[in-house]
Amino acid sequence: MDKLNDTLSELKEQNQNLLEWKRKLSLILEYSGKISAATDLSEILKVITDETKDVLQADRCSVFLVDKKKDELFSWVAHGLGKRQIRFPKSTGLAGAAVVTGETINVKDAYNDERFNPEIDQKTGYFTKTILCIPMKNRQGETIGVFQVLNKLDGVFAEQDAEMLRLLATQAAGIIENAMLYEEMKKSFKSFINTLAEAVDARDPLTAGHSSRVCSYAVLIAQKMGYSEKEIERLQYAALLHDLGKIGVKEGVLTKPGRLDEKEYSHIQTHTSVTRKILEQTYFKKEFKDIPLMASSHHEKVDGTGYPQNLKGEKIPEVSRIMAIADVFDALTSKRHYRGPMPLQKVFSILKEETGRKFDPVCMEAFFKLDLWDVMKVMFEREEKPSSETVSAKLKGVTLQELLRKFQDGVKDDIIENVAQYYSRLIDEG
Repeated sequence: MDKLNDTLSELKEQNQNLLEWKRKLSLILEYSGKISAATDLSEILKVITDETKDVLQADRCSVFLVDKKKDELFSWVAHGLGKRQIRFPKSTGLAGAAVVTGETINVKDAYNDERFNPEIDQKTGYFTKTILCIPMKNRQGETIGVFQVLNKLDGVFAEQDAEMLRLLATQAAGIIENAMLYEEMKKSFKSFINTLAEAVDARDPLTAGHSSRVCSYAVLIAQKMGYSEKEIERLQYAALLHDLGKIGVKEGVLTKPGRLDEKEYSHIQTHTSVTRKILEQTYFKKEFKDIPLMASSHHEKVDGTGYPQNLKGEKIPEVSRIMAIADVFDALTSKRHYRGPMPLQKVFSILKEETGRKFDPVCMEAFFKLDLWDVMKVMFEREEKPSSETVSAKLKGVTLQELLRKFQDGVKDDIIENVAQYYSRLIDEG
């Protein structure tokens, strides 16, 4: 009878283990679909940490990646930290021990383990009890990070939990490695685009930084209009490349120290068509296929009198309508061969007067909602000092519309004085 009871008890335990494995595998399959749908590394890591927390029934989960340059571990995604990031030497703490040894670490009482680093708890206000750490390795066998799971909800982490975490770590390591390679490729592409834009601007020293500033202004407007990260990325590429066609403009026309005559103006207008022609011969991923049209349409006008295609209203890509405002604003607030930067009040007046004819009213409304401090920072990107230190924080929270109203009402206050002080530096340069 005792033997039978033991057998039944053993079968019951095995059945419970099987049910637990079934639960975990079902969750893994569910999360696999979410991982496949994720597009960037941060999103992928968030799905993986959520998956791991649910599968192992833990309170928190963190993914630490190795920063080879700084010889540190940093939290890319960690429950309870929000957007905050934790960094520490890669040999520190239990996560560091997992990196150094390459072994699984399962601790039942963190504060009784000499390898445990309590500083993170002190910084976050969390109390760590149980920890399970497993190193993640790439295809070459190098440790690229650590999975760390904290505080098992119903006791301590068992060997079954360790086996499951090893499975998840293997799955995650492959995905993270591919995502990191993609991130590197994206950085290289962005770097190439920036270098190309700088090379075009460098043909005329007076336009140095123009493409970068147009991009920055355009991003501020797009953010105010609620653009997603992916939409902003597309806008950035188009904005940085908007003057690419100027490589085909004659040097004498591009740098002429005076106003252009009709023939010269007609020649410089060809840069938009050249921009499109060059970019249409460039391979872009599906989501970026409209960049040639967007980049080449920043001189179109909403009333249809622009160039190169005389597009009208909503037939002009919205990104191009945003860029048109950013492009003119930067041109008017910068030195040119035939004039210095225009007074800011006059710049605002021109933009307002041209709204509905040249500029899109909705995009212009978003422009005048921009924070003055953010705009001034972009203006002073051309200076050696960091722009956040260059521009007074007193300008924070004041919109361009509010500044325009002060101009119109003849107000003389600290805001106006600060703006005049900073903007006069640009005038002096002119």
